[in-house]
Amino acid sequence: MVGWTGKTVYVDLGSESINTVRTDGNLIRKYLGGRGLGVKLLSELADANIDPLSPENPLIFTSGPLSGLAPMASGAVLTSKSPLTGTVFSWNMTGGFGSELRKDGIDALVVIGKAKKPSYVKIEEGNVKIVSAEQLWGMNVRACTKALENKGSVACIGRAGEKQVLISSFVVDSIHSGRGGLGAVAGSKMLKAVVVNGEKELSPFDSERFQELEIKLLKLFDASPVLSKGLANYGTSALVKLLDYMNLIPSRNFTGKKTLFADALSGERIKSTFELENESCPGCPLGCKKRIKGAGPMFKETGQILPDYDSLWAFGFNLENSDLTSVLKADRICKDYGLDPISAGSVLGAYAELKEGIIEANEMESRLFEIGEGGKLGNGARQYLSGPGRKDLSMDVKGLELGGFDPRGIRGQALAYATSSHGGDYLTAFMVGPEVLGRPVSLNRLILKGKAGILQVFENLTAVLDSFVFCPYSGFALNEELGSALLLSGAGMEISPAELLKIGERIYNLERMYNLKAGFTRKDDTLPERLFENEGKNEGYGLPRQEFEAALQEYYHYRGWDEEGIPGSEKLKELGISL
Repeated sequence: MVGWTGKTVYVDLGSESINTVRTDGNLIRKYLGGRGLGVKLLSELADANIDPLSPENPLIFTSGPLSGLAPMASGAVLTSKSPLTGTVFSWNMTGGFGSELRKDGIDALVVIGKAKKPSYVKIEEGNVKIVSAEQLWGMNVRACTKALENKGSVACIGRAGEKQVLISSFVVDSIHSGRGGLGAVAGSKMLKAVVVNGEKELSPFDSERFQELEIKLLKLFDASPVLSKGLANYGTSALVKLLDYMNLIPSRNFTGKKTLFADALSGERIKSTFELENESCPGCPLGCKKRIKGAGPMFKETGQILPDYDSLWAFGFNLENSDLTSVLKADRICKDYGLDPISAGSVLGAYAELKEGIIEANEMESRLFEIGEGGKLGNGARQYLSGPGRKDLSMDVKGLELGGFDPRGIRGQALAYATSSHGGDYLTAFMVGPEVLGRPVSLNRLILKGKAGILQVFENLTAVLDSFVFCPYSGFALNEELGSALLLSGAGMEISPAELLKIGERIYNLERMYNLKAGFTRKDDTLPERLFENEGKNEGYGLPRQEFEAALQEYYHYRGWDEEGIPGSEKLKELGISL
């Protein structure tokens, strides 16, 4: 199978109808696939004011032009309107789900409606069916995946999604979980899972040239210390000691400036404690997921995937918990219920601050079980704290809780959080790369001036990588020039590097327009109040508000938006976006 396949499948769970059409070639040219195609389809199918938990809000699974062909490009993207934030939301699913979609010839799978009974979507050899999931309803992720794994790659929700917990997510093959509450969207549709088993052989458009570029790409991976030395050896826990050294790990719900036990949860300590084996996405040379092969004295179970940095921060540093065993258990509970660990740990941190106490390990586990079963904390920090009138304790942007990278010391990341289409999502522009790791360029992390122009380039490039669909960490080796060459030899699509960045700009502006129509304004492009210098507080440590506001206006200028952050008509015309 050569080039782009051109098939979009629409599944209506309510009417139990399945309709397959040829994907519009102009959409592929303008949006590639993955995130771009998903956002474009969402903008056409769902009004920005739609209730995210209504049957009409679509779940859109999209593959990319290189899914299943290039290293680190085996995943898919899931797009919908988020019930947690109310924004457009795309999650780069990683894993092998996208490869299987491509092998079945599917560019996009669009699921709408609400089933009359629990159901799942089964895709095999190009055939799409709606199958009863009554026997699966009530299962958590591990049990559901085990019941379906012989049928293909499994993206499913746990009990949290069934109960429409707003911080719930799909989990792919029991390993890869996401953010934004898209599990609740599935639960509202009575959709338990999507299972894909592709049978067709994938081959590049120009095999000889593609192989040359693949070798080049693998050499770039090997030459990147972040990838080949850090992620390959320790996974994302490799970040712990460096971030600690630079005082960039926020603790106690962002009230603490320094953690006192970084070594206890570091990649080095974890690797010395357990016998580990790599868990790789299909075709990935890194194996950044680490599975416990031999248990140590602290933790008796084998086979568990180790927590990413996100969980180490959320249930460790954020809660002042140095007990690795309890962090492992918390991460396992989240993966099984289908909960976003960042949001779960953040809302627990806010809860602890509200109660003016510390959450012990046993209470942490019990609270997570409560969240998974529909407890109020599962509505996210902002909504939970609105009850007692303490939304000031919620460390979120646009309703999405911040991750474990302190924006007060990574100031380009501060601006990236504020301007992200998703809310507090560090992966829409991972400025930790240039500001902390010095890759792909090195930037002074303690200044905001001059970052706006650079940030929007990173945002555009990330949108392109998400549309290919490459792993989020591929940006440490990939750029638009190599992406253009891979696209031509892999899919037969001739798009210049400059055009690729223009596609990324188009995607970001389309997301901006969707959010504006949903009611978001310039006032939402900000950070929690406690992160700023304020009346002598955080002086020399907090973000200078005037400098931040100036950087935001500079960002709008580079984007071609007005002072209120609204894209101008000339910019939209240039990008081919109609109002």
